[in-house]
Amino acid sequence: MTTPSWKDVLPTPPPGGRLHEAWMTSFEQPDAGLLVEHLLPSLLGASHSLSQEVQERTMFFGELGTALEALHGRLTVISSPPRAAREDSQYPWLWCYVSHFIVGAAARAVQHAKLWAFHWKVDDKEHLELHVSSTNLTASAFKGQLQAGWQVTLPLGDRTTQSTRQTWGDLVPFLESLGASAGEVAATRVQRLITLLGRVECPADVTFVASIPGQGSAARQLKQFEPSELHVLTPTIGEWKDRTLSAWSADVGVVPGKIHLKWISEKHPWAATSGWTLSTAASEKLESNGVQLECLPIEARFTEQHRDGDPRWSHAKLYLLRSRRKRWLLVTSANWSVAAWGAGKTSPRNFELGVVFESEWTDLEALGEPFDSPDTIPFCVDRADDEQPNSALEWAEASWDGKRIELRARSSDLDTPITTLVTFTGSSEESISLVDGAAAIPWKDPEHTPISARFTQGAETLEVAVVDLRPPAEFAQTPLPEVDPAVAKALREAFLLQRYGGPVVDPESIPGLGGGHRPPTVGAPAADYSVQAWLDARAAFNVVDQWRAALAEAVIEPVLLKRVRLDGEELRALYARREGPAAGLVVEELGWRLDEEA
Repeated sequence: MTTPSWKDVLPTPPPGGRLHEAWMTSFEQPDAGLLVEHLLPSLLGASHSLSQEVQERTMFFGELGTALEALHGRLTVISSPPRAAREDSQYPWLWCYVSHFIVGAAARAVQHAKLWAFHWKVDDKEHLELHVSSTNLTASAFKGQLQAGWQVTLPLGDRTTQSTRQTWGDLVPFLESLGASAGEVAATRVQRLITLLGRVECPADVTFVASIPGQGSAARQLKQFEPSELHVLTPTIGEWKDRTLSAWSADVGVVPGKIHLKWISEKHPWAATSGWTLSTAASEKLESNGVQLECLPIEARFTEQHRDGDPRWSHAKLYLLRSRRKRWLLVTSANWSVAAWGAGKTSPRNFELGVVFESEWTDLEALGEPFDSPDTIPFCVDRADDEQPNSALEWAEASWDGKRIELRARSSDLDTPITTLVTFTGSSEESISLVDGAAAIPWKDPEHTPISARFTQGAETLEVAVVDLRPPAEFAQTPLPEVDPAVAKALREAFLLQRYGGPVVDPESIPGLGGGHRPPTVGAPAADYSVQAWLDARAAFNVVDQWRAALAEAVIEPVLLKRVRLDGEELRALYARREGPAAGLVVEELGWRLDEEA
């Protein structure tokens, strides 16, 4: 059993760990500024920070760019289709490194789940870290909102088995459906996560609850806990009708009179935000069916560390299920709506994900008193009908393998033609019309990489980032982002050595960044030549040993193997330019290993 604790939402590597792959989902479009300036540096354990000072700024982007290049093809974000035109980003290059997919490839869908999964390598061990929360990949989610989440880190076994994978229950079919909805490339990426789930059993005290668009009501998954009472805290309440509320209550096994909705009054500070929404019609419908609306006190605190005067509003989605002897807490992405849950024969429209676990936490149950007009009145706001018309242009994807830009789209309007405008680095553009939902543009220019594709059908548009699928050798031609080309080569080599156990990068050693032009050598003054030569040789062969270990690990992953072999080629070229016997031996050793693995 557990009670909530207060923590920073930014994930960090385990001690001595390095990120091997990451999967993240969001409802809102991922914020490039958040990822570049905060989330990715934290995940990567970056030692440099974004600064206005030229040297530190260059080191920050050099470290970030080389780390992202090494992870190319293993950073995946899946979101809902954008509801408006993409905003101009300060870092449009990010989506060459991070693959961003949207759902809707097979049928209309909303991606509302907030799942983060990180595959860590710590020495010769591997770990899987999972987060299930209410947190979008936006700056406002991190800075302006309170979130609820669940997190676990588990050691991975050596083998994957079907029986182990089955312990994860509804998480696996959720992931399979999510991947399929985001397209073939995304499905392949998500399958790698599913494979990892077969290497470690789900914690015995946790049950996953998932909504999949078009499938059965997810509310039925709560019935197994035999709740007699339900307490709900979510910032968005759907447009409940008599029929859907009755069906949802039957799915869960709790009568409407035993459902307690924690809500804010018109005087609550959160009413001044646009985050909490309950229509007057829905409020009246809930009350007429017996649902108990209870007023959240302004001074309500979720943990002891939740300080007074905190200006952030709650974006958390919490459901406390009370049975005769136990309390179960559901931490989820799902607001209380038919779109999120489904109800009876009505299927959910959203991808949602949550976890249920036994909890001693009773604060949610105790929070709130019945509304007492005129002192406390439920905060209600009129909004557009849930059934407002949807765009016929439901899904699109653009990808580039270094030779061709592949364009795909799906629309419920089969008659109106679809055109696509591709934008490249340097602001050049190419336009093409789709035939049967697909088109291709030949493109081999690594200096002007395709950045985005805007699909237009009549008055409707859908803009997506181009997914970069180039093999490692071709992707390595991509200029380091935000870095002066005059220092980029030296930075690449310095961070390459550091990644394989070489010296920590010293900006003073980089010509043009602070250091003078000092040709790298593996040598020393004559007086102490033998000692220094031995130290240099030892350091150089430590780099070789770590590269060999990485090569052995990558054998089962073809794309990663190409990446590590490319690193070996670059290390060999680097040492070939150095002087001294140790450098020559390293070149021979690397050459022999590369030829052996060819």
